[in-house]
Amino acid sequence: MKNKPLKDITPQDLARVWGEIKIKKPLVHHITNSVAVALQANICLAVGASPLMSQYPDEAEELARLSNGLLVNLGTPSASALETAERALSEMDKLNAQGKAKYSLLDPVGYGASAFRVSSVDALIGRHKFSVIKGNAGEISLMAKTGGATRGVDVEASGDARQAVISLAKKYNCVVCATGEIDYVSEGQALLTVRGGHALLTCLSGSGCALGTVILSAVAACGDAALGATAGLVAMGIASERASLEAKNSGTFMPRLTDAFFTLRADDFLGSSDRWEVLV
Repeated sequence: MKNKPLKDITPQDLARVWGEIKIKKPLVHHITNSVAVALQANICLAVGASPLMSQYPDEAEELARLSNGLLVNLGTPSASALETAERALSEMDKLNAQGKAKYSLLDPVGYGASAFRVSSVDALIGRHKFSVIKGNAGEISLMAKTGGATRGVDVEASGDARQAVISLAKKYNCVVCATGEIDYVSEGQALLTVRGGHALLTCLSGSGCALGTVILSAVAACGDAALGATAGLVAMGIASERASLEAKNSGTFMPRLTDAFFTLRADDFLGSSDRWEVLV
């Protein structure tokens, strides 16, 4: 997989990626948490991809061969989820070595909340190649040892997220995203910031998990982790802002967010150049 340099991404590129999701309808296998599973499945359908939700180890290899992307989210970790992830990732590693493109995203939810979560995530990224690592600023900073703190699955202190994404991207040869009021993205060379979104996202449990679904759907459709990650972050900004216009509070925000993703079109990205900036 060859990533387009972040500095060269254009609104036209993002529009193309969004259109490709609708055409290619990538199948995304989710090994995810019990809190966000329904939201992620519905958002996956809304953007035009196809969700597959399973934590059953004995079908992991078969699903890895069948799917275009694998999302590993350890928000509610379990022995079966970890075994399924290990077996699916091992199969994807083999397939990628054979030239059969497969894409994966790791969402280290609650990294730092317990020694078990830290060791589980570190073991996965130590043994397997991910296309994208996406977490909040606290999780990503903790992973990169640039500060940061979490309280359960929420950010308590962001740390140096800018340096963290660059450091982790270089270390693991992948694209890394740290989310917050400003999102940071790096492929190990440049640093891109994405602005936008709405405060109601912080009141919706699983909104960050849903973002992982959007990003991986884009990556699997276009075959470019840097471009797909940028498209996913910009899409979340646009969709959440639109959803907030009709939502009364957090309870009505969730269905409005799904609606906003369903109606988001490629042309909506053409005027999005003010939403991101390349800093390095």
